[in-house]
Amino acid sequence: LARKPIKLAAVALANKIARIAWKMMTTGQTYDGARMQVASPRAA
Repeated sequence: LARKPIKLAAVALANKIARIAWKMMTTGQTYDGARMQVASPRAA
């Protein structure tokens, strides 16, 4: 698989962070990093 362009990855990460922030603001919850799943390293 070809690598994605760096700008595309940056936009995807910004989208993810924005969704987390929006959920926290609308529900009043605090961030719980333990709930985040750690991505497994990609096989080379």
